[in-house]
Amino acid sequence: MTTAVTDGGSRIEAVVKTLDVLEALWQAEGAGVTDLTERTGLAKSTVHAHLTTLRSKGYVVQEGDEYRLSLRFLSFGEHVKHAEPLYAASDGPIDKFADETGERVLCSTHQNGLGTVINIGEGPRSFTSDIDIGTHTYLHNSAGGKAMLAHFSEERVDEIIDEWGLPAFSEKTITDRETLSEELETVRDEGVAYTRGEYLPGINAIGAPILDTDGTVYGAVSVAGPQHQLENKWEKTDFQDQLLSTANTIEVNMMFS
Repeated sequence: MTTAVTDGGSRIEAVVKTLDVLEALWQAEGAGVTDLTERTGLAKSTVHAHLTTLRSKGYVVQEGDEYRLSLRFLSFGEHVKHAEPLYAASDGPIDKFADETGERVLCSTHQNGLGTVINIGEGPRSFTSDIDIGTHTYLHNSAGGKAMLAHFSEERVDEIIDEWGLPAFSEKTITDRETLSEELETVRDEGVAYTRGEYLPGINAIGAPILDTDGTVYGAVSVAGPQHQLENKWEKTDFQDQLLSTANTIEVNMMFS
């Protein structure tokens, strides 16, 4: 059975249900049929049928009453990561930046109107976070996301907002178009983007875009950490210059990748 969707194509509902089960398993880090039924809203028999199929193809393993994703997904993840030129181009520069600053450095790209973390450099003072390589993020509430949005056309920004909205993650998240538009203009003027508790209260970030010579947005590099820790560095060091230099190095690496 197929169901029409708004982009003029169609989707296969059985595949949607399979993906719902896989995403629920990933989020739960392993679960039983009853738990997955509650997480997906699907009938228990449907969940069991999809799990049985996934297990027969080697994508799910079963231990007692619990199912979890199999190691087969590692090959997919590694292939996708290394097929993205930005991963290799950013690897050395963000590790160097993380070592110099002691902070957590993220390199992100964009796809389908969302951000995706493609690489991470861990400094000795990196804070614990649920954001890892492969994490999808909204663009309006992250420093890297704003840095990318600022260099998209107004039409593209509107398309992204129309599709994904501007959901609030904290009381400081920008949730209206006019405020976001003003913020993006500031980002273009200053060359960097900031977030101050917009994704997580108490966590600040600064990001810079990674651009091709024609203005095409490859992605962004950003640094995130506790508010007092980063603001002190913003005021007393050449932190912004280091960030821009790191972004520029990645841009040069992309030219020769």
